[in-house]
Amino acid sequence: MDRDGPEKNPGEEREDPLGLLAGRISCLGGILLGLGGVVLAFLGGSPNISVGAVGIGLGVLGYFLGARRLAVVTVVLCVAALFFGLMASQGLIPGLGPFDHRYPTAR
Repeated sequence: MDRDGPEKNPGEEREDPLGLLAGRISCLGGILLGLGGVVLAFLGGSPNISVGAVGIGLGVLGYFLGARRLAVVTVVLCVAALFFGLMASQGLIPGLGPFDHRYPTAR
């Protein structure tokens, strides 16, 4: 009797191809959201933290749908974009002023 359990066939544990495709699409959407948040912060728009959070959620969804490696890349990239947005909003990135200290102009 084998201690490792029953013998497994390599082709037996195939994932659902439709689920895998949906996971990859979800991860690509998350990557685009993360990169878009960084680009918008560089262009002078106000940094949007919710874009990074939605990208992380899409990465987690992609992980559960089967796109494991791409999902890990998506989550790491979106967490980095989230931190970048937070640093840009506080003026910690050289060349970008703090976004919460804008005062109205005098007439």
